[in-house]
Amino acid sequence: MTHNPLLPLGRLDDIPDPPAWFLEALAAPYEAFEVAMPDGRRLEARAWGSASAPGLVFVHGNAAHLGWWAFLASFFADRFRVVCFSLGGMGGSDWHDDYSVSRFAEEMWAVADTAGVTSHARPPVVVAHSMGGLPVIHSAVHIDRPMRAAILVDSGLPGVSNFKIPDYAGHRLYPTKEAAMSRFRLSPVQPCENRWIAEYLGRMAIRETSDEDGNSGWSWRFDPKLWGGVPAEHIWEELAAMRCPVALIRGANSQLTAGEMIRRMIAALPEDTPLIEIADANHHVMVDQPIALVAALDALLAGWVTGFDIKP
Repeated sequence: MTHNPLLPLGRLDDIPDPPAWFLEALAAPYEAFEVAMPDGRRLEARAWGSASAPGLVFVHGNAAHLGWWAFLASFFADRFRVVCFSLGGMGGSDWHDDYSVSRFAEEMWAVADTAGVTSHARPPVVVAHSMGGLPVIHSAVHIDRPMRAAILVDSGLPGVSNFKIPDYAGHRLYPTKEAAMSRFRLSPVQPCENRWIAEYLGRMAIRETSDEDGNSGWSWRFDPKLWGGVPAEHIWEELAAMRCPVALIRGANSQLTAGEMIRRMIAALPEDTPLIEIADANHHVMVDQPIALVAALDALLAGWVTGFDIKP
């Protein structure tokens, strides 16, 4: 979610009615909870499904929030304990002064523990979009917590210049919710046909707040310090050293993971690593082709629901 010029959402009256499956997914029952980190920071989280089911943890991308996966959670809740959360500094989770890939990985496991998906013999499958893949890759190498598998959804890694992060002057304060919504954008810039998904994500991306002068209004929920992402100097070496099965999903039209990026990722992983390309999808695969993405995840999860493999 960014301020890049695309997809103004100020006019809500011209957005088509969402399909029935979307409304049903949002109406599915879930448990909302908070996770307190050791330093007192609070993370927002939600869980769907039985606590005794295998775990399925979703991690969102930079400047996003748990809503990017929450509208798909109910598709898996009959078989999995599904967990979505907002990383520190994003969504409804607390801001702080020390963002890093390793801290995001710690947050992921803290939420997983609280949701109960690490309390039995079946380790969770973790699905991550975009920058959310960085803490998952890091965790699979440096944190002694088993993952059944990791699925990286259009996760572009630093070091390949497919996308230049634009300059950002910081958050503006908008006088109304509608004014803030009119500035909601997808980044990297891409078309968006499913505007009802973008509207849902935009509504979860803003909050009522005030500036230093005491003026009230609406602004973005993510910490502007996260605009440029977090350093991940050794991520390519970590990708090659992951100690769990890995699968790659990318939008067939995504510029972020095109060309050299996906070739390098495939070369770094074992030869039998699955790569699924979602037709007619850009970087934000769950926005462009949500049902196709669910089908791709189902195909991968069908082989990973039972058992557990980890490299020595």
